[in-house]
Amino acid sequence: MNEHEYEAATWALLHAHLVQATPEQRHLYVARSNYGDNQRALAWLADQPDLDRATALMLFWSVGAGAHAQYETLDDVPDYDRDTHQFIGLVQQRFLDGFYADHGIAFDPTRWDGAGPNEHSADELQGVPPQMLQAVDGEHHIDPFDE
Repeated sequence: MNEHEYEAATWALLHAHLVQATPEQRHLYVARSNYGDNQRALAWLADQPDLDRATALMLFWSVGAGAHAQYETLDDVPDYDRDTHQFIGLVQQRFLDGFYADHGIAFDPTRWDGAGPNEHSADELQGVPPQMLQAVDGEHHIDPFDE
């Protein structure tokens, strides 16, 4: 099996899992994912209107929204980081537009161990809409790092 065949087989297995995964399982998947080598799966999740709002908010912060808030225009973003910047903008716009579902998962970007707004100063986050800094209320509190 060559590298291309291996990647295709791996994606087929992962995609099949994500399609049937519960909202809670998808939330855990995003929490434990590395965007650098998992862009395809996270992009697929971001395209799903049944992705929970809390998971979308976690995804927004996990892929580096805080670091990208410094850029005023796409021209300001280094070439190597433009795809990530556009992805962050897509997730943000969909979140603000109400694209994502509400399955009752709670998430507070200021109260978890992953990337979030606490890692940045108020000045650095000026371009982030207030809704992206607020917790998503829900009855399901999931500890993404609980084994």
